[in-house]
Formats: sequence, C-alpha cells, structure tokens
Amino acid sequence: MIEETVHQLVIYAKMHLGLDPEDAIYVENQLLHHFGKQVPFVGKVDETAIQNMAVPDALTEEIVQYDEDVLGYDEAEALRDADWVFGFLSPRPSEVNRLFWEKQKENDRAAMDYLYDLSIHNGYFQKMKVDQNEVWTASFPEGSDLCITINLSKPEKNNKDIAKLLTKVSSDYPKCRLCPTNLGYYGDDKHPARSSIRFVPVTLAGEKWYFQYSPYGYFQQHGICFQSEHIPMHIERKTFERLFDFVDQFPSFFMGSNSDLPIVGGSILDHEHFQGGLPVLPIFQSGNRRLCYSSKQGTHIYEIDFYDTGLKLEGTSRKDVTDWAEKILNAWLPYNDPSCDIIGLEGKVRHNAVTSIARKVGGTYTLYLLLRNNRTNTQYPDGIFHAHPEYFSIKKEGIGLIEAAGLFVLPARLKRQLVEAEEAAKMPGDSYLTIYPDMKDFGALIAALRHGKSAHQYVNEVCRGILQNVAVFKATPAGEEGLDRFLKTVF
Repeated sequence: MIEETVHQLVIYAKMHLGLDPEDAIYVENQLLHHFGKQVPFVGKVDETAIQNMAVPDALTEEIVQYDEDVLGYDEAEALRDADWVFGFLSPRPSEVNRLFWEKQKENDRAAMDYLYDLSIHNGYFQKMKVDQNEVWTASFPEGSDLCITINLSKPEKNNKDIAKLLTKVSSDYPKCRLCPTNLGYYGDDKHPARSSIRFVPVTLAGEKWYFQYSPYGYFQQHGICFQSEHIPMHIERKTFERLFDFVDQFPSFFMGSNSDLPIVGGSILDHEHFQGGLPVLPIFQSGNRRLCYSSKQGTHIYEIDFYDTGLKLEGTSRKDVTDWAEKILNAWLPYNDPSCDIIGLEGKVRHNAVTSIARKVGGTYTLYLLLRNNRTNTQYPDGIFHAHPEYFSIKKEGIGLIEAAGLFVLPARLKRQLVEAEEAAKMPGDSYLTIYPDMKDFGALIAALRHGKSAHQYVNEVCRGILQNVAVFKATPAGEEGLDRFLKTVF
C-alpha cells in the first residue's frame, strides 16, 4: 500500500538525504496528499533494510507500480513522478550549495563526495544501471592501454544532428539539458525529468558556472561543469584559464573541454561546458615521446606517446603554461599542411580545433592539448580524422574528449551484437544473416572470430585504430616531420 511506501520514503530521506526529523511529519503529509491519501501508515517497517539501501531503486519501483496500477499513469509519466518525489525529498538547492562549500573549505574531495553520494541516493545518478555497463582494459604489446566500456544507458548520437546544434535557435524551455533552468524541471515527452538534479555554482575566470554529476557516468565520478548562460562552445585562452580555475579549487579532479566543432567535438555544442572527474583517463598514464621545448619559466612541452596527436604542457607557473597553450592554439587554428590533409580554414569555415584537459598535482599544472581537424572529403564524408567506415559498426559517433583521451564509450547495442557475432561465426558462410540480419556490417569481426580472436580483442584493435585515424600527424616518419613543421611555427 502506498501509505507504507510513503512512510518508508520519509525514513529513507532522514537516513540518506539529510531530511531534518523536525520536517518528517510535514513531508509525510505532503506526500500522502500527492498520492491522494489522508491518513499515514501505522505499523512497523524494516528500518535496518532502509538503512542498508545503497540506492533508492526499490522505493522507486513501488512508486511507479502504484502510479501505473492505481493512478493510471503510463510508464514515462510514472517515472517522472518518482523523480519528482525524490526531488521533493532532497535538500533544497541552497542547502546543497551551503553544505558543499562548507565541506570544500576543509577538503575538495569531501565536497565532491557529498554531491556524488546525494546524486546516487536521490536517484539522479542511476548507479544500478551504470554498474551494469561492461568495462575492460585493452592492453597492447606496444603502446598505451585503453579503457573500453559498453554503456547501457547512453543513447547513440549522429554527428550530423550534433552539427545542427550550432545553428539551432531554441525556443524551448529549458533550452538544452545543460541550462540552469533544468533545476527542478518536471520533464515531458521531449525533455527528461530533472526534479532530483542538484548542482552547485562555481566561479571560473570570473564567470558563474555550475557543476553537476553526469547521469551516464562514463567513468568514476564523471562530472559536468557548465556555463550559466546558454552560449555555444568556443575555445580560447579563457578556456584554459577556466580549466585551471577549476583544478585550483578541486585538485582531486581533472577537467577538460571538448573542441568546439562537430565531428571532433562533444554531443552538446550549443552550451559551453566541460567534463571531468577522478583521474582515470588512459592518456594520463602515457609516456612522453620527446621533449619539444622548455621555456625560461620552466614550462616543459612534450609530444605525448599516445595514438592521437597530443602535446603536454607542464610547469609550476600557471600563467606560463596558459601563455604557451594560447600560442599553440593560435598557431594551430589557421594552420595548413596539405601533405597531411590539414587545412585549418576554408573561407570562413574553420576546421582546426583543440581538445584540452587540465590537471593539478601538487604545485604542478598540466595541460594536454590534442590537435583536432574536422575536414571531410569524398573518401571520408564523415571525417578524414574521424573513425573510418570500416569501424562504424563498433563506433560511428564523434570522438570527443573522453575517447580522445583513451576511454571509449561504446553503444549499448554492442552488448547484444558481440554475442550474436560469436554465434554467427559458428555458422557457414554468410548463412547467419537469415537469423542475425544486423550482422551484415560485422563481417570483419566475424572473420576475426573465425581466426581465433575474441570479440573483445577485435574491439580493442578497432578502438586503437580509431585513435590512429583521429591523429592529425600520424605515427610515421612523414607524420613526425609534419608535426615538426607545425612546432616550428610555435617555438
């Protein structure tokens, strides 16, 4: 009965969401009214079981079942209602903000852990779904390890649809999923429920930004930092200043920015934002291929030993690291090298961009700059420096910040398709197509399985191959000469 569920919800909120016991009767009466009831549950509930709840999923299911069976809601509306209930039970945004910054004064990790735990306990970050993602490490005899995940909650997106965001004029409310006006938004068929979301304001380069956790959770404590205004992404010196402002305040985290162009950027280009979290990205474990330059102020600039083209700037002078990052950015944006298929500008259309990732360890600032280019041609209409067509069955989406740094987020469909491919490999010829018609694009994988490779080994090689596609200067003598030519324009 819903009265018992309401009573359990109130106890859960006291134990996990910081509900003040003085507010318990008020909250219970409000929830009873919400569900069309007047009299509270009288009896005992298993408080130990509630105390041991790591996530609210069992209570969410009870709300959804009541809404569907008694109130006649469809599943989508019932889920929105459940989200509203947990938003109502959660601390108000001002209280979250107060507690967050109170904890940050003592320990930046404690503040982040508080917001993360709250996002789990109120159901915004759906931990049980994220925990079902497949995750493994791809190791190679030579070269850096990669991290591969099959994300079961992330929708697969199309590069052409993402590109339209740059010119789209939105009259919707909220304008996008990153706008501050999502706070407490009930949701509808076009926009997800955000009643339970909580984010905190942060100041970056003198501007008001916000930090929240991602509902998809690509990696440990995956967070998103977004500007208060709905303005398009734009990479400039201030980008690096903002990133360093963040890691100055939260040195336990890295923070990075996608490039500001389609194909080589993120999936939300119309709202300025960053992504970060605990330092788990494979690029952080990569070595240095060579030292390219050392400044008088002690900033060292390295070519990193990774699959795509990246430079690492490292030094104790934040300003000097930022100055050199700006020089590299300004040299790269208009840079042309037709021998390497690099054209920075075609008329007013820009093709060069950078992906940037900042860290602070002790007193040392590190900034990774990955050189990107989003040109297309007749051979590669989806991008010259994008995943090439032979890899589309595994990954066709743009290679943004996370993948470019070595952590691949692959579509949920692969969980099924890799199993189907293993079955198909046991069948003669292409007879498997009658049973598994969507295996028509997986011929290379099936051939690899028939020659003794595992599905995971094949996916590992594909992900490495995609990053090699992404490299604007290939790991070849010609590619190294091309990078040298570019670096001479900087130093």
